[in-house]
Amino acid sequence: MQNIILSQQFSDIKGQLDELVKQIHELSIEIKNESLITIVSELRNRVNDPFMFVICGEVKVGKSSFINALLNTTQEICKVAVHPMTDTIQQILYGEEFKIVPLSPVLKRIYYPEEILKEIAIVDTPGTNTIIQHHQEITEKFIPNSDLVVFVFEAKNPYRQSAWDLFQYINEEWKKKVIFVLQQKDLINDVDLKTNIEGLRSFAKEKGVTHPIIFSVSAKMELEGMKQESGFDELRNYILEHITGGKAAIYKLLNNLNTADQITLRIDQGIKLREEQYRYDREFRKEIQETLDKQEVNSKSHIDLLNKSILAGYDSTCFKFKEELDRNISFFSVLKRGFLGIFNKSDNLQNWLTEFSTRFEKEISTSMRSNMDTGVHNLSESIHQMSQILLLKISQSKTILKNDHELFSEIAKNRSNVMSELIQTIHDFTNNPSNYIPNDYSKISSSLAPNVTTGTGIAIIGAIITAITHGAVFDITGGVMTTLGLAFAGISLGFNKRKIINKFDQGVSDARTLFTEQIHNKLNQYVNSIKSKLEINFDKFDQHLAEEQTAINKLNQSKHQIQQSISQLQNEIVSKTGLEPLQ
Repeated sequence: MQNIILSQQFSDIKGQLDELVKQIHELSIEIKNESLITIVSELRNRVNDPFMFVICGEVKVGKSSFINALLNTTQEICKVAVHPMTDTIQQILYGEEFKIVPLSPVLKRIYYPEEILKEIAIVDTPGTNTIIQHHQEITEKFIPNSDLVVFVFEAKNPYRQSAWDLFQYINEEWKKKVIFVLQQKDLINDVDLKTNIEGLRSFAKEKGVTHPIIFSVSAKMELEGMKQESGFDELRNYILEHITGGKAAIYKLLNNLNTADQITLRIDQGIKLREEQYRYDREFRKEIQETLDKQEVNSKSHIDLLNKSILAGYDSTCFKFKEELDRNISFFSVLKRGFLGIFNKSDNLQNWLTEFSTRFEKEISTSMRSNMDTGVHNLSESIHQMSQILLLKISQSKTILKNDHELFSEIAKNRSNVMSELIQTIHDFTNNPSNYIPNDYSKISSSLAPNVTTGTGIAIIGAIITAITHGAVFDITGGVMTTLGLAFAGISLGFNKRKIINKFDQGVSDARTLFTEQIHNKLNQYVNSIKSKLEINFDKFDQHLAEEQTAINKLNQSKHQIQQSISQLQNEIVSKTGLEPLQ
């Protein structure tokens, strides 16, 4: 009758639970974590299973005998022997006849026509001290889907470490309801038994169990007919009062919701860690950009200083030649050169102008280059530091989401690969001379390449400035001097001296302005190009950040919807039945 009522009242809830677990399964597939996918798949498969007891304990504490006695049957459902027998996981279910069905090398299903098995199923696990080879099977398929975990201890020694290690996993990871059983109490006197019960109670409280439930039993006494002395009546009464009699199916629903909630909580904890990594990486990327921008400003300030240094030599040389020009185009100087030119063609005014132009070109080139060495070195160091500082910052980046993370190990590995590739890319960039050669300097790249790494780009910047200064000098000597030559051709006894000086000043000023613009533009373009090349290396990292933001938002949205549905279903079941989840 209870099952009929339950079916009528909760068929819609079971349908919602099925849909809810399906959503969690889809979320686990989206996360791409195989272990979580297996756990949720098992939850989907077992939503309609009976209430599940999972029996845990070390080898030879009498788990098999305990199960036989609990089922109150004379038939040996679980084999008992002097040596350990349970080398596989045994799931015991209701069936019209006794039969054993192997499902895998580590799992078999036993069917038995015992009435209590219509409401509960029992899972007999291997001894915890030999559990390693079955660990994944148990922790993924049975512990998350268990409704009650029964820890069976040897009455003489309930402190075996391997059993408590498994208990800690169950208690911390899945918050499962646990009861403790001291088996084989017939092998210990009453005083020692009482001491061990209290010791077990104290130990369980230390492990986080607020109100430990402990039973002391003897399967041997129970199977030999000593019902009152065996302790099994007390255990069966607990099961009858708290679990069976129509309650098991309701508790099963609540437990499935609790398991779903624990899975979602684990996902939530993983997402929070993933969010923390994302926030750090976003700030890290912002810091990288700020570093590049700062280094760009720093490099461009060095360009200004370099420009001023070069122009100081330029201005000094131009002033010196202006004074010479001023002296040599005075009335008497021109008159003298004109008179001497009658007798010696090589000493005429035009030849002097040619010689003046040659010296001017040579000295202006020399003075400009002599003033640029320190500035070129500082600028090249500043440019080279762009990649060096980035390399240092990337190598020191903080890893929050570890490669062995329970849920997001693949995401962590992907990020780790992106960071490793980024470090290698920046390292390769720094040590590859061709990266420092502008595209429009390809003709000189082969001769400059060997010097780039050792000279930290000095050769490149020197080449750029050399090309610019050569053009500037040509403008002065080719343009200014041509203008002066034309002016000289019209000289009549020095009466046009001021005009010639003005032409010289104007030519020098125009060339200076052009030179300044070219230095500024070319070198700024060069700094921009290096910065752009470095920024391109972050494209994959930027893509990773964009994908992470989208994925995290989607995960949070799905997780929030699932958590709301779990809470609503839990409240609905509690309000209809008055039953709370097993505590």
